[in-house]
Amino acid sequence: MSAFLAPIHTWLFNKIKLAQDLEKDIVNLHIDKFKESAIKIEKEANDIYGQYIEDKPLEDLIDVSNIHGWLQDRIKEVESKSAYIITKYYDMYNEESKVLTESAYISQAIKCAQNENNKSNSPENAYISLNNYILSGMPCDRANSVIEKNEDYIIYEQNGCIHRTNYENGQGNLNYLYELRDLWVKTFMESLSTKYLYEKENLDDKTINKIRKA
Repeated sequence: MSAFLAPIHTWLFNKIKLAQDLEKDIVNLHIDKFKESAIKIEKEANDIYGQYIEDKPLEDLIDVSNIHGWLQDRIKEVESKSAYIITKYYDMYNEESKVLTESAYISQAIKCAQNENNKSNSPENAYISLNNYILSGMPCDRANSVIEKNEDYIIYEQNGCIHRTNYENGQGNLNYLYELRDLWVKTFMESLSTKYLYEKENLDDKTINKIRKA
């Protein structure tokens, strides 16, 4: 690995790749069902937002002279592109698309949770596990902050939305995309070996999230 790269860069890159994998799963499910019309949407997204990240080690891809900027650009691309594809498919195929997209979110969340079994024996550890997989901007953005925790639950606060600009750049249906993200988190928490429940409350410009033992 390059001397310029730290474990946190690989950690973040893996989350970016996971978001891209989810996008690919959604595309493939739609192509299987809808054929050429679904392929057209994928091509449009590639033309607008760029091709998929190559399947190479991070050190072979990243601009080591601008590590932060390179990773930030990849987050923008994957979130914008996914928002475009998911929303276009929903506009075209309606509930049929929603079923396919939700199935991809659920499947990935379950698979990720299985990787964390026996590691999430407390609400705080469950929260840490969650953040090993789901994108929440750059680490320096500090999108979420823990405001309360004990052995039964953890509460974290999100001011504004770290994803909104990218979702809007992708011409995304914001409410739909937020629902899908919540579905991923809920499924992940309920699929851990120690089962947790995820609850969210929207308060003006902030969101209060709670993970508690089931």
